[in-house]
Amino acid sequence: MKRVLMFIFLGALVLGASRVDPIDEVLAKGGLVKEDVHFDRALMDFYGGGPYRLKIFDLLVNRPLEIPYYNRLFVHQLFEGGDRLAQGVFFASLRTDAAVRRGLIQHPYAAMKEALAEEEDKFSYALDQLKEVSGQEDFTCEFEPPQWSPETEEALSVIILASAQAIEMRNLAFRDLSVEEQERLWEKSLSYIGDDTALTTEDVYFVEEAIGRVEYSLLYAGLEDLTMVLDTLIPFIDSLKAQLPRFEFETPYGMVKIAGEGDDEYDGDYLLLIETGGDEYYERAGANPDIAHPLSVVIDLEGSDRYINPSHDPAIAAGVLGAGILIDWRGDDVYESNGTGEGAGLFGLGLLYDREGTDHYEGFSNCQGSGTFGAGILVDVAGDDRYRGIRGIQGYGFTKGCGLLLDLAGDDRYVARNDTVPFPSPQSPDYNAAMAQGFGFGKRADFTDGKSLAGGVGVLADAQGDDTYEAGVFAQGCGYWYGVGMLTDREGNDTYSGVWYVQGSGAHFAVGVLNDVSGNDTYSAFKNMAQGAGHDFTVGYLLEEAGNDVYNAPNLSLGGGNASGFGFFWDSQGDDVYNVTAKTTLGLANIGSRGGLRDRCLCLGLFMDTGGGNDTYPRDKPARNNRTWFQPGLNAKEPLDTEIGVGLDR
Repeated sequence: MKRVLMFIFLGALVLGASRVDPIDEVLAKGGLVKEDVHFDRALMDFYGGGPYRLKIFDLLVNRPLEIPYYNRLFVHQLFEGGDRLAQGVFFASLRTDAAVRRGLIQHPYAAMKEALAEEEDKFSYALDQLKEVSGQEDFTCEFEPPQWSPETEEALSVIILASAQAIEMRNLAFRDLSVEEQERLWEKSLSYIGDDTALTTEDVYFVEEAIGRVEYSLLYAGLEDLTMVLDTLIPFIDSLKAQLPRFEFETPYGMVKIAGEGDDEYDGDYLLLIETGGDEYYERAGANPDIAHPLSVVIDLEGSDRYINPSHDPAIAAGVLGAGILIDWRGDDVYESNGTGEGAGLFGLGLLYDREGTDHYEGFSNCQGSGTFGAGILVDVAGDDRYRGIRGIQGYGFTKGCGLLLDLAGDDRYVARNDTVPFPSPQSPDYNAAMAQGFGFGKRADFTDGKSLAGGVGVLADAQGDDTYEAGVFAQGCGYWYGVGMLTDREGNDTYSGVWYVQGSGAHFAVGVLNDVSGNDTYSAFKNMAQGAGHDFTVGYLLEEAGNDVYNAPNLSLGGGNASGFGFFWDSQGDDVYNVTAKTTLGLANIGSRGGLRDRCLCLGLFMDTGGGNDTYPRDKPARNNRTWFQPGLNAKEPLDTEIGVGLDR
């Protein structure tokens, strides 16, 4: 009996040991507990900042060990509801501290149906509301009601009503800026993001000060209502596209047109365009051309279409001081733009939604889910797609901005090009400073005029497929200057390649997160700061949840903390291979110079490989299967107890 009790006791001890949180275990190796892992904000704030710091940054940087939970909460919800237009608008508003939850009490479609219920001529009533918003009461819409069903009339009337409301709320959002100031802001903000050398210091300050004069919650409220209406009505409109009446007429805000079969070409200003079939060619689609036309909605229901913008003007799914919405329902499509677009917002919202087909996206800069002082959203629901661009692309968020690229299915390829280098990186001038593939960026001016701007949020989320990610510098879940960058890939055997500041990393008071949920993946970085590395009060986190993975790592990687930064790496399952020869890696921290405030700030490198896999490590490193280890800082002559590098394989 005593022997049985002894076995039970020992079994309980073993079971209890197996339940020890690996984070508690690895931190204990460095003499820490979870409560110790945070930045000293009083010391951190000595170094700079800037207005428009976002709540998501404060949350993640203050609770770095909880980043996997918050990433799952914030990003993974997109995979469940991302096939809705309104989901992206809500996500962007929430992430940029302008949250609106329209439809919480009543869906806007139901409210607008009620407003139309007593009207005999519903479409004329909707047009009257549009004229009232414009203030052009003497404007005459030359429109003769066609033979259409009551359901069709009601559906189109609701879209016009929602558009009128979105314009009205947009005007309220910009009410603190005169018409002349809005015209100037339109011109100067485009020069601002285009690095126009002719832009004066006064112009720069005018653009930056305008951020605080826009009421973003009003802007997003009207657009969230509109996208909720479109989510409801587009499937219905698609179901009767053959019976839709064909007409076109002018409104105070551009043309309203429904077009039929045939291969058409478009280059006009449309408030609303519905194309029911054919292989179309668009030079402008879903882009508001000026402040007099603050909204454009283009819906293409059928065909393999080409959206080609040869100019540098915003033209394809671009919103500048307004909103541009482009919805392509079916077909293998091509999107090419030299200007802002393909889901880009600048003091506005640009939304591109592609539901079916194998698509090709080619851009230059500020495109493919790019938000600067606004929101840029690109959603591709299905197909093996190709995304190519150079800078500020594929989930890029600048100040008070959110850039989101959401791809829900297919074997996709994301390329931040380096075959030409118009934006050479200071770190490695042979490569572009890509600012891509889940990158949050801010303006650091503590070493110039001090007029810094805290960064925005950039998110790339891919749900399924064997995907490829290629970039140079600043990409793949990376942040800079109070920015937050997040890349999440849920399924597939993926390949990540980059150079410097990539794959869950960042610099200068930022957060960078890469989360790959499942699949046998390969990570390669060639220069510095990658795969869970944080520099200068930054949290860099790479979380690999399942699969047999290969890591080709540079210096400052795999849980590398530098200059009071936190680098976190966690591979939770699989037989993994770690190829690395550099020093600051596999759980190592290096504050750097001595004698300053940093001496009292925690610098942490944390590496974890759990799940019982048979992993391969370099022979000259302390990392081994079924082991914990501590690595002191690199300066053996002046060691600091705030430099803590720890690792665990379990």
